[in-house]
Amino acid sequence: MTLIHIAISDDWEACRPFGEYEVATRGIPLVDGDFVRATTPGGTQRVLDDVFGDLGLPLVAIVIDEAELRNTGLHVDVTGDAASIWGPLPQDGPAIVAETPIERRDGRWLAPDVHADQTSRG
Repeated sequence: MTLIHIAISDDWEACRPFGEYEVATRGIPLVDGDFVRATTPGGTQRVLDDVFGDLGLPLVAIVIDEAELRNTGLHVDVTGDAASIWGPLPQDGPAIVAETPIERRDGRWLAPDVHADQTSRG
């Protein structure tokens, strides 16, 4: 299954030297006992509207292969369109399929079509 994590571009890039992304969601660092929030492609627009709608900073959709992520030893819970990833996201390796910039048009973030646009990684 494909999962999507919406990241503030600067946060994603700031974690790159460490090889792990440690942000749960907008403005919330990943701390012990917490999880990285993700969604399915079908839930991406709702997350963009509800969580990031008022944000003007550049965003990136981190496209994740759930099976490959589980192969890293991380526990993943998926319920409906919501997913919880228990631990930091590895930024290298096959679990991260793509890093797709998110476009803002007419004051609204637009969910990328992750199946049609698999933008190459950083």
